[in-house]
Amino acid sequence: MHKYVALALILVCLQGCGLIYQGVQSGVAGVNQSQLLRQGRHGELSEQELAWANTAWRYFSNNTQLATGLVNSIDNYPTMDMTSLADYLIALQAAKQFELISSREHDERLTMAIDFLTNMPLTRQGVPNKVYSTSNRGMVNYANQSAELGWSAIDIGRLLIALAITKQNNPQFAEYIDKGVLRWNFCSLVSDEGELYGGNISQDQVQPYQEGRLGIEEYASYGYLDWGIIPHRNISLEPYEVITINGIDLLFDGRDPRFTDVLRPVFSTPYLWLGLEFNWDDIDDLSSSDASHSNPALAAMADSVYLVQQSRWQQERIYTARGEHVVSGAPYFVYDAIYALGTPWITVAEDGSSHDELALVSTRVAFQMWALWKTDYTEKLLTLVQEMYHPQRGWYEGRYERSSAYEKSITLKTNAGVLEALLYKQVGKLYQANSDKQYRDVRFNSRFDHPGKCLTETFK
Repeated sequence: MHKYVALALILVCLQGCGLIYQGVQSGVAGVNQSQLLRQGRHGELSEQELAWANTAWRYFSNNTQLATGLVNSIDNYPTMDMTSLADYLIALQAAKQFELISSREHDERLTMAIDFLTNMPLTRQGVPNKVYSTSNRGMVNYANQSAELGWSAIDIGRLLIALAITKQNNPQFAEYIDKGVLRWNFCSLVSDEGELYGGNISQDQVQPYQEGRLGIEEYASYGYLDWGIIPHRNISLEPYEVITINGIDLLFDGRDPRFTDVLRPVFSTPYLWLGLEFNWDDIDDLSSSDASHSNPALAAMADSVYLVQQSRWQQERIYTARGEHVVSGAPYFVYDAIYALGTPWITVAEDGSSHDELALVSTRVAFQMWALWKTDYTEKLLTLVQEMYHPQRGWYEGRYERSSAYEKSITLKTNAGVLEALLYKQVGKLYQANSDKQYRDVRFNSRFDHPGKCLTETFK
C-alpha cells in the first residue's frame, strides 16, 4: 500500500465524520501531498486530442432533438435523465472551448436547454422527474411511456453542479438558470436530518427513500452546497468500513444492503468527477493545484480507487478501468465494482445479481483516469481504448475484460465523459467558487418572494 495514502486513510478513520466539510484539512496536515499520485495532465490539446474531442461531439450532433434541443441519453433512444442533462451541459462547454461549434450554435443550444429547465413539468413534489422524453419534453418512464416516475436527489445534485459550472462560464445566463432551479421544492430532496432523499411514484403512491452511498453522496452534496444547502449526513464519511485489496485500503459504505435494499458498490465515477470538477477541494476553495487539496480525505480515497485498479494490472495483468455502464442486452445496465457485496472485482446489476462476464475497461473511465493521474498505467489504458469509436457516431462504452471485444453501445455519458476529461486537461478544475451577487441571492433576501420556508431556514 502506498504509505501516504494509507496514512491519510488512517487519519480519516481516526478523525471521524465531522471533518469532511469543515476542518478536514487539519486532520491530515501531516500528509506529504506532493508525493501522492495526483499529478494530472495539463495544457493545450494536441491535434490527436482535438480529434478525440471531435469524435465525442459527433454523438451530440447525431442525438440532438431539433424540436426540443435535448439530447438522447442513449444513441437514437429519445429519453434522458437529469445526469444526462448535466453531462450535456459540460459537453457543451467543452465544445465551445475547443471551437467544435460556433458561438451562435452554443448560444442556441444553451438557450434551449435552459428553456427546458424553466418549463419542464415537475413531479407532484415539485422536483424534476427521473426521466423525460427528448422529443416532447414530457415526463416518461424508462420505456418512454408517459409517466410520473419519481425523482433522484443524486441526479439532481449532479445537475446542480453542471448548472453552477455553466453559470460560471456563461454569467449572462445565470439569471435564467436560477429561475429554473427556484421552481423546485428542495424540501423533498433534503430531509430535516440532512440526508438526500429520492422517491418512487407507483400506482399513485409516493415512496421516498434515502438515496446515495459513500462516494456518490459526497459528490452530489456539492451541488446542494453551491446553493447554500448543507446535507450534513451526506457530507460526512460515516458510516464506513475498510477493505484491503492488494495491500491497498479502500473505504466503502458501512450500511448493510440487506436492511437498506440499496447497493453500495465502490466504483470510479464519483471520485473522478470530484477530481475533474473540484480538484478534490472544498467547494469554496479558489485554488487548483495537483500538489494541494483542501479536502485531502476525498483525495486520498480517490488515490486508493485509482491505485487498486493499477495494482490489479501490476499483479494480475488485467487492464482495469471500472465504472457503471450500459450493455446491449439484459440487464442493460451494470456497475463494474472494485468492491461490492463482500467481493472484489464483481459486476452487479441494480437488483444485486452478478454479471462478471459483462465487466468492461470503460472508455470514459480510462480517459478520465488518464487526465487525472499522469502515470505509465494510464498511458497504457488510453492506448487500449483510443481506437474504440465509430467515426460518425462517437465513442463506444468500452472493451470487455474477458475477451477484448467491444461493447458497441454508444451513450451520452461516455462521450460527455471523454469531453470532460479533455476539458479538464486544457482548463483545470471545472468548478470555480463565485461570490458575485446572483438572481437567487435577491430572491433569498426578499421577505415577500422566497423559494420556501424550509429553504430560507437553511440558506445563509
